[in-house]
Amino acid sequence: MLRIVVFGDFPGVAQLLRHLPACHVAGLVGAAIRPQYLGDLHALATRMTVPFLVQPQWGSTDYPRFRSAVAALIPDLIWVNSYSMIVREDVLSLPRIGGINVHGALLPRNRGCNPVQWAIINGDVETGVTLHELTPGIDEGPIIDQRRVPLFFADTSQTLAERMARAADDLIAANLPKILAGRWTAEKQDERAANYCRRRTPDDGLFDWRQPVISIYNRIRALLPPLPPAFYLDGNGQRISMDRHLTPAEVAALKYGTLGKCVLESDTVRLRPLSHADSALAGEPFTRRQSAVRTTPLCHPPQMSPGVSTESTRPGCADLLLFVIEELPGNTAAGTCQLLNIDWQNRNAELRVRVHSDRFAPDGTLAETLTLLSHFGFEDLKLRRVFVHACENDGSIIRACEKTGFVREGSFEEAAVANGTSLNVVVLGLVGDHR
Repeated sequence: MLRIVVFGDFPGVAQLLRHLPACHVAGLVGAAIRPQYLGDLHALATRMTVPFLVQPQWGSTDYPRFRSAVAALIPDLIWVNSYSMIVREDVLSLPRIGGINVHGALLPRNRGCNPVQWAIINGDVETGVTLHELTPGIDEGPIIDQRRVPLFFADTSQTLAERMARAADDLIAANLPKILAGRWTAEKQDERAANYCRRRTPDDGLFDWRQPVISIYNRIRALLPPLPPAFYLDGNGQRISMDRHLTPAEVAALKYGTLGKCVLESDTVRLRPLSHADSALAGEPFTRRQSAVRTTPLCHPPQMSPGVSTESTRPGCADLLLFVIEELPGNTAAGTCQLLNIDWQNRNAELRVRVHSDRFAPDGTLAETLTLLSHFGFEDLKLRRVFVHACENDGSIIRACEKTGFVREGSFEEAAVANGTSLNVVVLGLVGDHR
C-alpha cells in the first residue's frame, strides 16, 4: 500500500484528505512559518492517529532532525498542496517514487507564491490548477494534469479562490487512482512561457493614484480582506486602506476627484467623472444634432433617463464609465461622454459623446473630447481599440473622429432611424499602442 506524507497549510491538507483514503496517509507536515495552521493540523493528525511534523527553516539546528523524522515515516510519496515552504532536494530524495504538488496556477505561468493574487494584479484573463511532479526548482516539475479556470473581470481573490478550489477537487479526484497506483505520466514544462511570482508582503498593497485606473482596480480586488488590503498614503503619510470592491468607474471617480487630484484635460476641455450633482446632464435626451452615437443592431447601450443613477454611484457595473465635458476656461459644462459596452477580455470599448449647448463650437469640442476619452481608454484602462457608431448624416462626429485619427472600418445599412427615416451607421475605430 502506498504510504503518502502530506505537506500543506491547513486548507490544502484538509482538501487532500477529503480525497485520500486514510489508510494511505503516513503523516502530516506543516510549515513553521505558518504557525496559525499548526494547531488545526496537529488536531487533525491526532484524530487520524498519524505523526505530525513541523518543517523548520532551512539551516536551523532543527532541520536535520526534521529530515530524519520524515525518513522514519518510510514514505513512498510526498504530496504537497497549498504549502508555504520549499520542500528541498534532501527531503525529496526520501520517498520511493518522489513527490507531487497541486499548484494554484496554469503552469508554467505564475510559478511561486500567491499565484491567485498575482494573476488578478497582473490582469490575467485565465488561470488554473496544475498537478505536477516535485523537483528542486520552484514549481518547475513535469505536468501530470491541469484544469483551466477563467478569471473574470469582476472576480476578487475570494470569488476566484472558490472556483479554484472546485477545480482542484476535480483535478485531485480525477488523478487519484493513477497516483495511488504509482503509475502516472507527465510532460515537461515550456520554460519559454514561465514566470515567477515572489512572496507578497502587506507593503505590496501600496498604490499611487497616478497609476492607471485598471492597475488600481486590479490591486484592490486582488487584496480584499481578510488579506492585507490595497492602500495609498494620504498627505500625512498615513495608510488609507481600500477594503471593499470598487468598479473601474468608482476608481476613476476617486482618481480624477478630490482624493486622487489627477486631471484629464487639454487646453480647452476637461473631463471629470459624472456625479449625483450632474443628474440633469445625465438625464437630458439626445437630439438628432447633439447625438454623437446611435444604437445599432449589433450594440444596444442602455439609455439613461431622468432620475436614474450614474455609473459613478451604481456599484457592480463594470462596462460603463461616464464623464462631464467642461470647456476651459470657466469650467462650464458642455455635455457628457461615455465609454460603454467595454469588452475587458478583448480590450475594446465604444465611445459616445454629446455636446448639448449651441454656444459651443461642436466640432472642436467633440474632437478634443474624443482625444481625451481615447487617451483615458488606452492609458487608464489599457484598451487596445475604441470605436464610435455615427449616423451617416452626423457630419460633426464624423469630422471630429477623422480629425482625431479614427478610421472608417465599415458601416451598417439602415441601422438607425431618425424622424422616421432609416439611416446607415458608420463605424469608426482607433487602435492604441497597447498589445
